[in-house]
Amino acid sequence: MSEPVSSPVVDARAVRLSQGLVAALIGAAAALRASPVLLAPAAHLAASAFLGPRGNVVAQLFRRLVRPHLTGDAPEDARPPRFASTIGAVFLFAALLAHAAGLAVVGWALAGAVAGLALLSAATGLCVGCRLYWLVALVRRARAPRAGVPRA
Repeated sequence: MSEPVSSPVVDARAVRLSQGLVAALIGAAAALRASPVLLAPAAHLAASAFLGPRGNVVAQLFRRLVRPHLTGDAPEDARPPRFASTIGAVFLFAALLAHAAGLAVVGWALAGAVAGLALLSAATGLCVGCRLYWLVALVRRARAPRAGVPRA
């Protein structure tokens, strides 16, 4: 019998700090009306999405510099934040494309959605993208064929 495969984990406090950085970078881009600045949070989210915790610069700095000085542990499954990072990166790259196409209002609306959700996650711990991950997983599990049960 094989052992269950464990999921990678990340410190929930590092995830919240990372989301705070994303919100701050998007806020700075909006305040400066400098859409190219959106490339920084987009790249950060893309690296987090494709490489997981090891691609998240904030999580790495947190692990090395902050976590040794904290008591307790706040492990969480790394898959939901990775999924949320994917969604955020897609929206920010879409925002950059909208800006490049001269659709600044659309670009700032997309970036604002990411900033708002990142700020919500950083401030409260409520990660909408993470909840969406679990909803998708639940639907996929419900639609998967069960062993011994004939498909209709």
